[in-house]
Amino acid sequence: MNGVEANEKIINDTLHEKFDIAIFPEMFYSGYLLRDEINLFYVNQDFVRTLQKRIGGRMLIFGAPLKEGYLYNTAFVVTADSVKIYRKRHLPNFGPFEEMRYFQRGRQPLIVEFKGLRVGIEICYDLFFSDSVEKGIDVLVNISASPFTSYPFFEKMLPARAIESQAYVAYVNTAGLQRNQVFWGGSRVIDPDGRDVLLLEKFKEDSGTAVIDTSAIELGRRKRRVLSEVLDELSE
Repeated sequence: MNGVEANEKIINDTLHEKFDIAIFPEMFYSGYLLRDEINLFYVNQDFVRTLQKRIGGRMLIFGAPLKEGYLYNTAFVVTADSVKIYRKRHLPNFGPFEEMRYFQRGRQPLIVEFKGLRVGIEICYDLFFSDSVEKGIDVLVNISASPFTSYPFFEKMLPARAIESQAYVAYVNTAGLQRNQVFWGGSRVIDPDGRDVLLLEKFKEDSGTAVIDTSAIELGRRKRRVLSEVLDELSE
């Protein structure tokens, strides 16, 4: 079984578990550090269609390369009704990152309505840019392949984004070694006050679940009027 087949099996096996939203890291389908081999591993659409038939009333999010003329670093958002695709908008091209060598930039944010929640989707480095997702979301999902050198920056930015957006942040990061890079894991869910409600192991594979408390979103927005003032300014 090659790497893609093994990762497809992991995603498929998840469908036997109980969840509303299941999330996998950036480029989970193929692996992140494939360099020139990335053109051999873009996502199999038959696999996506099979997921859609089996998903039921749930949502599955995973990272994969997508070829549409150009190659994109994408997040697939699969529900029974649709398959939506977010194309990474901000491509790092410094230090160990060479994304602009392989990928075309995406241009549009993606917000998915799911069970009464507005879920914003972004990928890794997008976190550092306020234009990556629209205001007024309830949950921000960031799938990531962040090496340990980026750890201190993400540690600061993740709670800041939750507080700024007055929304939950679900951060799902790669863990372990790929080529010469160590990815720090540390996937977590953060509430609108910037507090961890789920914190997974660092530097090794782990999984867990968290509950999104909609009353915490409402309470946070009553306590601090940041979001309503931003939306008022945008409507002027």
